[in-house]
Amino acid sequence: MKLEQELQLVEADLRRRGFRWTLQRAAIVRTALSSHEHFTAEELLAWCKQKDPRVSRATVYRTLAVLEQAGFVEGLDTGDGGRQFEHVIGHTHHDHMVCTGCGAIFEFHDAELERRQEAAARKLGFRIERHSLRIHGRCRACQQNRQGS
Repeated sequence: MKLEQELQLVEADLRRRGFRWTLQRAAIVRTALSSHEHFTAEELLAWCKQKDPRVSRATVYRTLAVLEQAGFVEGLDTGDGGRQFEHVIGHTHHDHMVCTGCGAIFEFHDAELERRQEAAARKLGFRIERHSLRIHGRCRACQQNRQGS
């Protein structure tokens, strides 16, 4: 899906749910959907302020919350009290491994894990609407650095 289509989808959804579509909100959404990396709310704020210094921190945080609630972005607790986000419209599902040493985020997809989750849900009569798997540990580089200490 192209960026302009994603923007139209988000705008229509937000308007349908009673949110105003302001210039600031549009700029925040465009910037968030333009990134294909994980980002913090503060990074998003900095990117938006480069384009429009009037974009407020409060509007960035509120807009991210609305986007996450609607399923347009996904929030990821990094284990150190921080949160990172990624835009997920039109992206294939994947899970994450988060390094507790350096904070690196590794994306992965495992078909067997997906099948086992579905089987567990079926066994309990549960219908999965969405899920996220986050594994916290140490990446190879941090493991090696720790051994040398």
